[in-house]
Amino acid sequence: MTETPETYVRADESESPQRGSWERLRAIIDSLADGIVIVDRGGDIRFANPAAARLFNRSADELIGTAFGSPLLAGETTEMEIVRRGGGDVVYAELRVVDTEWENETAELVSLRDVTDRRQADERARQLSHEREARLEAEAASQAKSDFLAIMSHELRTPLNAILGYSELMELGISGDMTDAMRKQVGRIRLSAKHLLGLVNDILDLAKVEAGRLSVANAPALVSDAITSAITILQPQALARNLNIVTQEFPPSLPQYVGDDERVRQILVNLLSNAVKWTEPGGIITIEACANDNPDQRARLQPRKSYVCIKVIDSGVGISEEKLGAIFEPFVQGDTGPTRSQEGSGLGLAIGRRLARLMGGDLTVQSEVGKGSTFALWLPADMDAVSEQPVYTAAEADSDHVSADAPRTVEPQLKGLCEVGTSMLSQVESLTSAIVGRIRTDPNISMAAGLRTSQVSDHLSTFLADIAGALAVVEDTLGKPSPLLADAMEIQRLVSERHGGQRARLGWNESAIRREFMIIREEVGRVVRSAVPPGGALNVDDAIATVNRFVDQAEYVAVRALEREMKD
Repeated sequence: MTETPETYVRADESESPQRGSWERLRAIIDSLADGIVIVDRGGDIRFANPAAARLFNRSADELIGTAFGSPLLAGETTEMEIVRRGGGDVVYAELRVVDTEWENETAELVSLRDVTDRRQADERARQLSHEREARLEAEAASQAKSDFLAIMSHELRTPLNAILGYSELMELGISGDMTDAMRKQVGRIRLSAKHLLGLVNDILDLAKVEAGRLSVANAPALVSDAITSAITILQPQALARNLNIVTQEFPPSLPQYVGDDERVRQILVNLLSNAVKWTEPGGIITIEACANDNPDQRARLQPRKSYVCIKVIDSGVGISEEKLGAIFEPFVQGDTGPTRSQEGSGLGLAIGRRLARLMGGDLTVQSEVGKGSTFALWLPADMDAVSEQPVYTAAEADSDHVSADAPRTVEPQLKGLCEVGTSMLSQVESLTSAIVGRIRTDPNISMAAGLRTSQVSDHLSTFLADIAGALAVVEDTLGKPSPLLADAMEIQRLVSERHGGQRARLGWNESAIRREFMIIREEVGRVVRSAVPPGGALNVDDAIATVNRFVDQAEYVAVRALEREMKD
């Protein structure tokens, strides 16, 4: 039968609605946020919408005709890992598969939803859970160790005191006459017992500090009294080694320090003892004291107007640069190995630094091999603005806890931190973007250039927002320990630990992460400067110093976490 022209017209009219429906459907599919691909029975892609092209980092034309690469089963929902073309990031997609027809053939319609952020969030939650469990286990183990050391130290002191007592009675002749040889041997017993008792006392102090059971009183005290007492104790040892202890004349304006006079004396005795041990006969040990408004940048100090610095300077053998960073760790000495020339447990400096920080100060060192060492004890100066000084426990000031570096007192010059925190909180998003932008383009952090924004920022906004909130708490509580401040510091510590581990897994080194924190300080400082009104009660430098204490501690925790991750 011959078709008439009218027949063709009717055919075209009947097909037009189908084409229109497909075009409308195509427009809907192209606008979807989820990727849509059609996969034929042979496993090849026959169609891909723009979202799918973005997911694979390839154009739709490039995808058509390529193998999908994953077995499909209608009705299933699963996840797949997509390695983007060109060695890009790995993304994760959730797949939903349904049967369909494509060009009169049976095919599979695959919906692809990007779940990378959800997957990473789940992974972060698991990591935080594992870290929390590991931290609780570590804290329990540390507590058990500290309890054991405390108990054993106490048990050891009882018999040692008995040995000392009986040896002294024997030397006095209470038990009868003694020959010179016997008196010499008893004297050695007494000296050995005193050495052991000193070691036990050191271990007990360290155990108390780590267990958070050691408290110090902060009260004004004279520098001259602490120095005189320490010299009196060490003078006999210095004379025995033909060493001269020289005390520089104190300036008339030298203020009192604020601390625990008993613990300050303990620190100075230890510093002088080390100087006597490591200085060759005929050498000189000098003690200086002064007020200092610009303390050593390496000292981890709270923002105050002035500090008292007591220096113990020796002309001894000195300490090599590679060992300077480790001498404040427990059981570490500048001279190590079985052939070391001096005895000692390596606990004195570790305890000294912890005690100094417990009082709001610090202990630092400068040294050069062959030219001697200078140990500086920094203590808060007695200022008119400081009235009653609270008592702090080691749990609040131990160097391994973030709360150690929280500002403990708010001077009148720091009033206004709440406004700074509010301004900083309102600019968290722009501040984060500025920091991320600088990190990406910094030549010293070249490994950041190819990372996703989420990888570079890595909870930076959370960290900054928490610091902003902590500033308000510091002012409201006058810097005293509080549950709110403790919670804020714990969040910062957790974020910092995760950050250091993440940077290690991304191939960063210590130099890169320290440069990153330098950028953070600079950008945060810019925001703080703009937030402090000129001529107000709050000093810009004090505000920046307060914020930097949080950032400094975060850097310390992050670097430690990076080092642990790299070792593992």
